[in-house]
Amino acid sequence: MPADPLDPLRNRLPEAAWPPVLEWIRQHQVSVRLARPRSSKLGDYRVDGMNRQARITVNRDLNPYAFLVTLVHEFAHHAAFLEAPRSESHGSEWRSAYQRLMRPYLTPSVLPPDVLLALTVHLRRPPASSCSDPQLMRALHRHDPAPGLLLERLPERAVFAFRGALYVKGPRLRKRFKCSCLNDRREFLMQPLIQVTLDQARSLPLPPKEPIPCGPNES
Repeated sequence: MPADPLDPLRNRLPEAAWPPVLEWIRQHQVSVRLARPRSSKLGDYRVDGMNRQARITVNRDLNPYAFLVTLVHEFAHHAAFLEAPRSESHGSEWRSAYQRLMRPYLTPSVLPPDVLLALTVHLRRPPASSCSDPQLMRALHRHDPAPGLLLERLPERAVFAFRGALYVKGPRLRKRFKCSCLNDRREFLMQPLIQVTLDQARSLPLPPKEPIPCGPNES
């Protein structure tokens, strides 16, 4: 018996979330694909201008709860597009659709208590990206198979590695930490929830005489 082409998607979701996800996909005939890990985004939604085919991609490395939140976020883009094709990307139509489409999953049978609580608060006024909600991201991060080290957990003046460069953690300025890059002495405001590495930082060679560029600020 041939494998169901939707099995890879099903396997990345909480089991109890699959029935409403499958029903939505069948009703809307939207193509949902797994994407390679992307540091710039967790998922996206596009509509082909030629044939009006809608396509959603979600990073395949997300844990089941983060995958579900991202998937429903993109479902809401399609719902908003059907309601008002010229609406703002994360305007009122999208927020209303996101809140409505997430309701079937706000249950202990789908989400663990910490994610359920954080997501319930998140939905009161959802931001454009779940990544900009630190409480939700912390709850989702706890359920990663191998949770990484978050920048906010390091003490000030700690040296860490991020995207191939070395940094020193500085003071918190509002929502971000001011960090100095040891490779070229530039300063960056970095998100507290980015994953960094300490062991790698200790083993990296000293910066070369000619500075190398650092990665862009996390947004």
